[in-house]
Amino acid sequence: MPEGDARANQLVNKFVISLTDGKILGYVTDINVEVEDNKFYFILKVKEIENLGKGQSIFTSEKKIRISPRDIVNVGPHVIILGNGKVPPLSEIERLHQIAEEYNNLVSELEAKEKIIEELKEENYRLKREIEELQKELRKYKLMKEDFENLKEQLIRQEGQLEMARDYIRLLEGMRGDIDRIKSTIETLVEKELEEIVRTIINEELNARGLKKSSFL
Repeated sequence: MPEGDARANQLVNKFVISLTDGKILGYVTDINVEVEDNKFYFILKVKEIENLGKGQSIFTSEKKIRISPRDIVNVGPHVIILGNGKVPPLSEIERLHQIAEEYNNLVSELEAKEKIIEELKEENYRLKREIEELQKELRKYKLMKEDFENLKEQLIRQEGQLEMARDYIRLLEGMRGDIDRIKSTIETLVEKELEEIVRTIINEELNARGLKKSSFL
């Protein structure tokens, strides 16, 4: 069965509603398929409806409506909805709704990710500040370490100088004993020398006077 005939069978015994006109065009009683320039069209034979008021209506004269398959927005169990090519088919509308929903979901996800990115930026800024503070502390500790090393070198030098001073003091203390011994020896020698000189002078004086030599020394 050709595609046009198959779709045509779905359009019989249904009301036709035009979205662009905003009214019921009629009730389909028969349908034919017409081909023109390799395109097919539906020729709908419809009974027009006249509104009598108070919710009552009747079928009146019949007319034919020529439509293209792209004019059909949707085909339901009881109605055919036409858009005259200005309203897309319901499947496309549903697809558009689906795309719109997917887009909104993507926008929501993007907003959530942007929020996360902002939070990460704030966290990154905070971490940078902490790193800067830690770098300052590190530079301070490096300076303290350098000062400590300099002080250590000074202490080592001072300790070496102190040890040299101690050695010098020990040397002086050793020399002091030698000096005391030398002093004692000199004093003894001087004392003996003086004694000899005095004895010589006394003996010479006694000899000069014809007296005996002194033996008290």
